[in-house]
Amino acid sequence: MSAIIKRPTNPFADLLGWLETESAAMRSFGSAPYIRVEDFVEADNYVVRAEMPGVDPDKDIEIDVMGDVLTIHGERREEEHDRNRSELHYGSFERTLPLPRGAKAEEIKATYTNGVLEVRVPYAADEPKATRVAIEHNGS
Repeated sequence: MSAIIKRPTNPFADLLGWLETESAAMRSFGSAPYIRVEDFVEADNYVVRAEMPGVDPDKDIEIDVMGDVLTIHGERREEEHDRNRSELHYGSFERTLPLPRGAKAEEIKATYTNGVLEVRVPYAADEPKATRVAIEHNGS
């Protein structure tokens, strides 16, 4: 049974996640190329899969982590052809996702197979523990 990931309580990361989700519809109208993703938890790994056909992972994909935010950046280069129609998106594209609490950025692994980028982010699934704070009395 998969564990449920509690998203970070960082308001900036929450806002990024909301903007990415809400702007997907607008991006589909051609305003900017968009990376379609799915995410899930598998054996203490947060897994993100991104559709990125037609790119060279060694030259065209960059993955960065800043704090608790994962950014996937790529570029699909246009080939010179005589063609009648092209409905493919060319140029650069980017997707930003909030990482779960306890993500271990230094242990992230990424693979690219058959046009799908898979990023595995190990994380510590420990629940935060409450700490009681003592109150000092200054005589009143």
